Amino acid sequence: MVNKNIIYIVDDVQMQRELLADHLKANMPAYEIHCFSTGEECIAAAKVRPAEIIFLDYNLNSQVKDAMDGIEALQELKTIAPQTEVVMISGQDKIEVAVNTIKHGAFDYIVKGEGAFVRAEKVVFNIYRFHKLTATANRYKTLMILFGIGMVLMVILVIYLQNNGYIRNSPGWY
Repeated sequence: MVNKNIIYIVDDVQMQRELLADHLKANMPAYEIHCFSTGEECIAAAKVRPAEIIFLDYNLNSQVKDAMDGIEALQELKTIAPQTEVVMISGQDKIEVAVNTIKHGAFDYIVKGEGAFVRAEKVVFNIYRFHKLTATANRYKTLMILFGIGMVLMVILVIYLQNNGYIRNSPGWY
């Protein structure tokens, strides 16, 4: 069996999480989707098998009153699995809420509504592209460091050869 990438969906409203899960399953069959109703359930699952992407509701305590909220779950998830990208989902269309979630480590913020599922799908592609670009940038950085080390070694070699008489100051044709 081929290992699939994992997406966790955490929302205390069952219909919301099932609709998002169905949309992602239909449009992204390469991902294994798991749903949770509380942040605590998701955190327990992330300790066992971290997901690549987590869609996390901002308000998680409407069904279970003493459940942690989305920001608390986000902070805990980022300490457990810092490589996991968390996308906050909320019905609140306030810039302060979006900025607060990004400040705490969320990759993106999606407002629940008619275009939320399509936006969630696009965020998955953006996360994939971001990781691909980051890997490419790291390769270029490594190559540039190796090139710099090679140039320094070349200069040291030329100085050594010149000091030991293997290289002359004049080109020799005049």
